[in-house]
Amino acid sequence: MPPVKTETSATEAPKPAPRRPAVALTPVAVGDALPFRIVLTADVPSDAPEGGPLRFTVVDGLLVNNNTVIAKGATVTGSVTGETGKKKILGIGKGSKLTFCLLLADAVDGKRVNVRAMSGRRAEGPTIRTFETTKSSKTKGLAAAQGTEYIAYIDGEQTVSVRK
Repeated sequence: MPPVKTETSATEAPKPAPRRPAVALTPVAVGDALPFRIVLTADVPSDAPEGGPLRFTVVDGLLVNNNTVIAKGATVTGSVTGETGKKKILGIGKGSKLTFCLLLADAVDGKRVNVRAMSGRRAEGPTIRTFETTKSSKTKGLAAAQGTEYIAYIDGEQTVSVRK
C-alpha cells in the first residue's frame, strides 16, 4: 500500500522545536602554574623541524575547587622549538637536545587555555623544555617516544566556565 500524503495548509506554520533548558555556567578562576599530567600522542624524530606541531593528551584532568576545568583526554598542543646545548664534535660531548614549548589546552567550556612546559615563566620568549629520551634501542633516532609523560602548567591567571 503506498504511503498516504497529507497536505498542510499554507496558513499553518510548523511548530517551533521545544527549547532546551539553559545550562547554568559558573566562572572558575584558574591560577597560574597549576600542574597537570600529559602524554605525547606520537613519536618525535630527533630531526623534527623547528616549529613542527606536537599533540599531547591530558592524563588525569585538572580540578580547581572540585570543578573539572580540563578534562581527562583533552588535547594539548605544542611545537618543536629547536635545539639546546653544544653539538657533538667528532663523537665527543653530550650533543644537542631538541626542545619544545606548550601552547594551548582544551578546557571544558570549549575554549582553550594557555599552558607552558615549565612551572616558572621565562622573562623573554616561550618557556621551553627538552624532550625526555630513554637509552633503549627502540628510541634510537627519536627525540621522544609516544606515551612519554610530561607535566604541563597553566600559563597565567585564566577563567573557565563550568557547569553548576
